[in-house]
Amino acid sequence: MSMTSTLAGQTEEFRSRPGAEGRHSTFTLRDFLIAAFFHVRIVLLAALVPIGLGVAAATLSKTEYTASSLVMVIVSREVSNDQNVTGNGPSVLSIEGLKQVESEVQIIESADVIRSVIEGIGPDRLFKPGLFSGLRDMLSSNGSVMDRSIERFRRNLRVEVLDDSNVVQVSYTSPDRDLAIEAANKLVEVYMARRRAIMQNPTARILMNEVDRFKRQLADTDKSIEALKARVGIIDFDQDAVLAANQVDAVVQRRRQVAERKVAVAGQIAEAERQLKALPSTVLDFNQKSDALGNDDDNNALSRLLIERDKLATQYAPNGSMMREINRQIDTIREQIATRKDRSYETSRDVRNPAIGYVNNMVLSLRIEQDALTQQEKELAQQQADAEKRLATLRTAETDLVELNRRRDTLNDGYREYLRRATAAQIEEAAAAERESNVRLIQDAGAAVTNRSMRLPFLAAGLLGGLLFGAAAGAVASALRSSFIMPAEAERALALPLLGEVGNQSRADDPEATQRDIAVLASLLLDTQVDEHAVRAIQFVAPGPDEALSPLAAGIATEITVQRGLRTLLVDLSAEEAPVADPAAREKGGLMVMPTPTPLLWSLAGREGSALLDVRLPANEARRLMDELGREFEAMVFCSTAQDPAGLGSRIAALVDGNVVVLRAEKTRKAQAVALGSAIMENGGVPLGFVFLGRRYLLPDWIYRLT
Repeated sequence: MSMTSTLAGQTEEFRSRPGAEGRHSTFTLRDFLIAAFFHVRIVLLAALVPIGLGVAAATLSKTEYTASSLVMVIVSREVSNDQNVTGNGPSVLSIEGLKQVESEVQIIESADVIRSVIEGIGPDRLFKPGLFSGLRDMLSSNGSVMDRSIERFRRNLRVEVLDDSNVVQVSYTSPDRDLAIEAANKLVEVYMARRRAIMQNPTARILMNEVDRFKRQLADTDKSIEALKARVGIIDFDQDAVLAANQVDAVVQRRRQVAERKVAVAGQIAEAERQLKALPSTVLDFNQKSDALGNDDDNNALSRLLIERDKLATQYAPNGSMMREINRQIDTIREQIATRKDRSYETSRDVRNPAIGYVNNMVLSLRIEQDALTQQEKELAQQQADAEKRLATLRTAETDLVELNRRRDTLNDGYREYLRRATAAQIEEAAAAERESNVRLIQDAGAAVTNRSMRLPFLAAGLLGGLLFGAAAGAVASALRSSFIMPAEAERALALPLLGEVGNQSRADDPEATQRDIAVLASLLLDTQVDEHAVRAIQFVAPGPDEALSPLAAGIATEITVQRGLRTLLVDLSAEEAPVADPAAREKGGLMVMPTPTPLLWSLAGREGSALLDVRLPANEARRLMDELGREFEAMVFCSTAQDPAGLGSRIAALVDGNVVVLRAEKTRKAQAVALGSAIMENGGVPLGFVFLGRRYLLPDWIYRLT
């Protein structure tokens, strides 16, 4: 059997074509969104559970602050553990570097150090009692409060060596930022105090007395030197002496330059005055000779008269009075132009010589410069006297300054020697006071405080869990759903093509939408061919009772009758039996039929008296009756349900040219639809496809456009 059609006649080819199952089973993003919106309540309910847990965890979580201190352990011969660190004896390392750094970590984490820190800060302040503190203490196997505090302190404490270096990081974590800083600083302070022992050395005190004496004498000498420098005005003697000598030399050079310039200016003034006397008072400006007079408009007047004569020549006779008058005017102007050369004149003008003003300005400038040079020469003479006086003062102060510097150098040498020895003695005392003097604090806890809040991670985890739980709930609900919400689902389940959609709720406001859908479906069915024969007997069968089945079949029959003008029979097996037989009913092909108000359209009058509707009728006789109906009617439309007690739909399925399954969106069960499609094929019927009724578009329009 073969079927040909634009859409509906591809059933057998669809089933036999390789890869057809995979194409129809493709699950797109739009299908996922439609399923999610259909089960939106289940999805939201499943998503709210992890989101609520995440919000509760974020609300109850606290921000933890970690304060970190850095302690450096110096492992070298200059700073070691022995008592002699002043260079007077050999310096030997007591332990290896790595073991020493590890030992410092163990000292910091020791119970004595932690106990001192807890006692210094206070257990109640360090570990504030919570709601379940009493229950936790009751269930704890350790009865000592201090031991539990030490254990809790160690859980919040972190001591580590940074990258195998000699720097130890001491970190403490607490919900209170100030408390974290205080605990970290207190821990380092107690750790440093436990490594310190007090040892006294009187040598340092004696040496410090001598250092103070030298310091006082050195201060007096410095004051004398500063007083001398302040009195003389010396900042640096060598530099001031060079500056004073250079200043005297510079002033002398400038006086020489001024004298030379003054002589040059006097010579320039004399030469300018001599040349000024030789200059003439006036010079010729210009000389002009022309025959043109002012307001001479003869040529323009001649042109206008010629134009006027040409204009009059077109209007008057050549010997007319107007022509003679304008010719006379033209001759007069031409005579006047011819005598212009006898009226020539000449213009000559002399002006004052401009060189005189230039020379006068130059002489004035030179005289001003000469006066300025005279004043500058006087000022330079005064500057030279001041510079020579400053140089003489520096020569006088040099002797006293040299003596004071010599005394200061002597005191400075003694001061440095005693200070070095006193410092060495203090180092000895410090080395004795600090048993481990090679430990240095390089970072305070307050300088490096980091915080960690789990609110955002908890919220993110809640949102992610909500998405996952919602998606899982939607997937489970979609997998367990027993109805169709999209035509693609029916295509995958039934392996039948979609013939059309009727009663789409997105077009509910259009009263003619259903009629257009029925018209398109009727045209498609009439154009379908089975075994190269046009389909003329069609059965619409639904898995269960549906109020739209009868109107659909009636609409198809009416559309076939009106559209193609075919004599059509409508057999509605899903409607209830008519209570009273129509007088116009007659028997044709084993059916009691009657005409309808629509021309050429007949319908079933009743099941009584219809031999074709008898389930006991043999198959051969049933085919004979169908052939008889085919001769009486050009098209036949049957409609029935799979739940018909008489099972007439299964009998009719094998007799008609094709069967169309009618599915109701969101109501028709998948199992019933699949069973109906299988029953049609098992009874020898030809399934053309299915019609989808009452589909809803669950997504907003913009999502449909994006996907």
